[in-house]
Amino acid sequence: MLTQPYVTEDELKLMLRGAELSGAIAEDEQDMIENVLEIKDTHVREVMTPLVDVVAIDATATLIDFKNLWETHQYSRVPVFEERIDNIVGIAYAMDMLEYVEQVEKLKDITVKEIAHMPTYFVPDLMSVWNLLREFRIRQVHMAVVLNEYGGTVGIVTLEDVVEEIVGEIFDENDSKEEIQKKTGYIVMREDGTFDVDANTSIDHLSEELGIKLPEGHQYETVSGFVCESFGYIPEEGGKMLVILEKDYRDENEDEGSDRQDDREKTQAYELEIVEANARKVGKVLFKPISNECVDVDSKGVNHLISKKIIKRKKKDSGDDYDSDDDKCSDVTENGCPAELLSYSDDKHEQSEDASESSTTR
Repeated sequence: MLTQPYVTEDELKLMLRGAELSGAIAEDEQDMIENVLEIKDTHVREVMTPLVDVVAIDATATLIDFKNLWETHQYSRVPVFEERIDNIVGIAYAMDMLEYVEQVEKLKDITVKEIAHMPTYFVPDLMSVWNLLREFRIRQVHMAVVLNEYGGTVGIVTLEDVVEEIVGEIFDENDSKEEIQKKTGYIVMREDGTFDVDANTSIDHLSEELGIKLPEGHQYETVSGFVCESFGYIPEEGGKMLVILEKDYRDENEDEGSDRQDDREKTQAYELEIVEANARKVGKVLFKPISNECVDVDSKGVNHLISKKIIKRKKKDSGDDYDSDDDKCSDVTENGCPAELLSYSDDKHEQSEDASESSTTR
């Protein structure tokens, strides 16, 4: 006969929240315990370093090259690749290289491949962090190469990444401000109430700082992924998009009888402006809060990232009530409300479609 647990995971989280509110435990202690509870549901791809950010060294490089790389980045372990960076064949340890520091001739003659630890340990990107931690302990390794379902290399994951998932980001005395920001991203609130957001910032951090909820089941982990999904493509610098996001309330019980005004209070509109970007990635985004009174939920240019339940209620009540708000909207528009936002997304897509049609005609 199977016995039911005395306390479910959700009940335990509720108890932790109550303990934190009462002062029995600190907020960071609550976060750490919740992170431990969630680690089984966290995938390796959520904590790994993506391949584009990986610092690696060619197998044919000499130990002098390795020494120079180590002096620049101070990494104790560096992936070793052959021909292409996605073909990682081993891991080079800085400690092994430092044994030859006083032997200059050997530093010139010995290649990195000769001291690399092989074979490399590979893990799937959908592996749970819990299982990864267990495998690290059993295999006594600190680094693994992450593969996607097709066998392609997508990044690396280390024991430190796993620990940081539990206790938070770990930095050392050698990390510069730029390196920390590149690793964690940042959110800076301007005096005018807008937010400068680095594209590497995690979605969880964005949600917490802006007090918003993002749709469940999304496949992105960073603001860059969120922005690209919102636009539907990699936007260029200066590109703009208007999105409606759901506010995050502690009490998630919704009153089915709530009116349209209540629904508006549950959402927040933002203008997303791309500040930095290149052909491959978004770099920095400006989040500008927009008055909900200026947003027509039926417009094609608005990207709804809220629950379908709220959208249905908005559309149901969008008749006369919205007409009564016209004066309000026009007043705000005269004071800087970006009414033209509603056309940004559509214009961009129309241009893309025209370009596509012309290329097909050719």
